[in-house]
Amino acid sequence: MAKSARTRIFSVKRLFLSIVLGFLLPLSYAFLLSEVSDRTGKTAPEFLVTLFMWPRPLWIFLIQQQPSDENLVVGIVFLAICNIALYGTIIYTVLLALSLVRRKQAIPEPPPTPEPFHPDPLS
Repeated sequence: MAKSARTRIFSVKRLFLSIVLGFLLPLSYAFLLSEVSDRTGKTAPEFLVTLFMWPRPLWIFLIQQQPSDENLVVGIVFLAICNIALYGTIIYTVLLALSLVRRKQAIPEPPPTPEPFHPDPLS
């Protein structure tokens, strides 16, 4: 019984979907925010940018310096990995909760009883 519960908690499909959505969700949000800022001519408020730029203070804490042009690629990869980890975990938890709520019955219903066979006497 414990093995089946462990199998239900971990799912490769759920993990793959959460990683993909964990990447696409902040990326699409950043793109949408950029487009709105470009069209309105106003910069986005800091609290809206924090939703996908939250790893920047962590980067500064770990590296002990502000991001620069020399480490731009590494910084973007770091932001992407951190966002995938955070939002992927949230999405995985939501998908797990949905799968537990929508859990199918372990015992399927029996098939209908077949009708009796009566051969045709004229054949």
